[in-house]
Amino acid sequence: MPKKIVIVGANAAGIAAAVFARKTDREAEITLIEKDRYAAYSRCGLPFVIGGEIPKLEDLVLYPPEYYKRMRLDLRLETEARKVDLSSKTVEVVDKAGREEELSFDSLILCTGARPWMPPIEGRDKKGVFMLRTIDDARAIMEAMSEARKAVVIGAGAIGLEMAAAMREKGLDVVIVELLPHVLPLAVDADIAKMIQDELEEHGVGLVLGKPVKRIRGDEHVKAVEVDGEEFEADMVVAATGVRANTGLASEAGLAIGPTGAIKSDFRMRCLDARRQRPVDGVYAAGDSAESIHMV
Repeated sequence: MPKKIVIVGANAAGIAAAVFARKTDREAEITLIEKDRYAAYSRCGLPFVIGGEIPKLEDLVLYPPEYYKRMRLDLRLETEARKVDLSSKTVEVVDKAGREEELSFDSLILCTGARPWMPPIEGRDKKGVFMLRTIDDARAIMEAMSEARKAVVIGAGAIGLEMAAAMREKGLDVVIVELLPHVLPLAVDADIAKMIQDELEEHGVGLVLGKPVKRIRGDEHVKAVEVDGEEFEADMVVAATGVRANTGLASEAGLAIGPTGAIKSDFRMRCLDARRQRPVDGVYAAGDSAESIHMV
């Protein structure tokens, strides 16, 4: 009987796992479950499509459908894994049409990724407030930009700066608000940050540093962002305030979640049982949803 491998998540980690599994076992039945409409695309490229440096969003997709057929990978898009039963070694999935199926596995690899996270800022649920993670997120932002004149970016990490540059390239007035004292606070020191800040300001990007966003103002739609008693008009807001690991599926299955909030694993990337803290045979985690042990 061929080995059955189920991989939940078909982006960078999931596709890498599937390809390596195929290389090591030519007969295995490998199934990839992905909620998104697209598999394996460059999320890092999304701001560059928004800014016009890359022609279209579809250019970010890494592999054509024929690739998965050639590798004999059963890729199921717009399909969600609802439940993992470790005792019966099954995964319950449902597709976009609502059809449910139970998949059995010998090995399960959880590559459930991460979701964008935004602090509990008053008004964050208003229309015109966006976060960027998927191709569909990028489409929504591009549509909003076509009618916007002013934008506020919350967060001055890499995505925040790239989004500010993209919107400025398209002619919007852009202000970046960062809680910490300088841009890229987790990546560079203050001296290097000053050079980046000067470049941003030279290109017309406003900077508000070392101050928190108090609230997002407006009726149903965003109209302004309040920062330390000062208001900045905004037709749209992009929150680039980090991500959190998607651990719900693992947690509900009884797998351990580590101190970083990601799926806990050992040095072989095997998931751990939440109660005994021991490796679960045949169940692994990888990518943004997983913790790993640093060998140094």
